[in-house]
Amino acid sequence: MMVEYNLVNMEKCVCCKCKVQKNRECPRKRTKNIQQMESEGVDTLSILKPKEFPWLYCAVGRSVCEDLDYNEDCICEECPVWKDNELDKMFPKNFYCREGIPKKIKSRSLNYK
Repeated sequence: MMVEYNLVNMEKCVCCKCKVQKNRECPRKRTKNIQQMESEGVDTLSILKPKEFPWLYCAVGRSVCEDLDYNEDCICEECPVWKDNELDKMFPKNFYCREGIPKKIKSRSLNYK
């Protein structure tokens, strides 16, 4: 199951609240640029490539930002997108910003977190 890169999921996404990236310069700048474009009426979903979007890592893959703090706690499991797409049945279960897009677990006997 793949998480769709769409406006509905973007609006549900909580990555921007995650301590892993919340106070980091790269995602903050990218977010500010997107907010600026949207305030000017630009449809960012239609012009931004998924890799340029600073959140929704479960749909777009690893972050292009290299200043994230992986020592902080991930909040993926609190996310409505995570819940709606049953990402508890995928690997990895969190830290998509570091690990990339979730994939189905091949063996149910594996207990990944």
